[in-house]
Amino acid sequence: MENINVYITVLHDSLSRKVDVVKEILKYTKEQNVILSSDDVDIDRFDDIISEKGILIKKLEELDNGFDTTFDRIKEELKNNKVMYKSQILEMQNFIRVITDMSVEIEFLEQSNKTMFADFLHGKRKEIRKFNVNNKIAASYNNNMPNQHQDWQSYFLDKKK
Repeated sequence: MENINVYITVLHDSLSRKVDVVKEILKYTKEQNVILSSDDVDIDRFDDIISEKGILIKKLEELDNGFDTTFDRIKEELKNNKVMYKSQILEMQNFIRVITDMSVEIEFLEQSNKTMFADFLHGKRKEIRKFNVNNKIAASYNNNMPNQHQDWQSYFLDKKK
């Protein structure tokens, strides 16, 4: 196969770009962790990060699909001539190791973020419940208090005996 070096270059570039995308995802995941760790959670920024990570994940899937397609074309040639392509194979394996390490870190941070986000939501739900209860109490008070005074009753009490 004469174009194998071209395919190997494509695989190498694909892995290199994948490392860059995974680094971006890791950066955003760390930023989400910082946001959720703060006392004043910026939910708008958190939502923006989710959107940005979604775009990066789609790009990652495209890179994976391209890599898989290209690798399938030259898999047999690489297996049969491991010695000939040893340096390129080792370099690609190093990229894969870096990607795997970052993916493990992302997974750990995502679990932590999930827990902190659940706690954040729990707190907000409590605030909403408390607000609703206070509104019901205030509405009940406002409905009942105007009916407490009758025209014939005096507003002032004489405390003299």
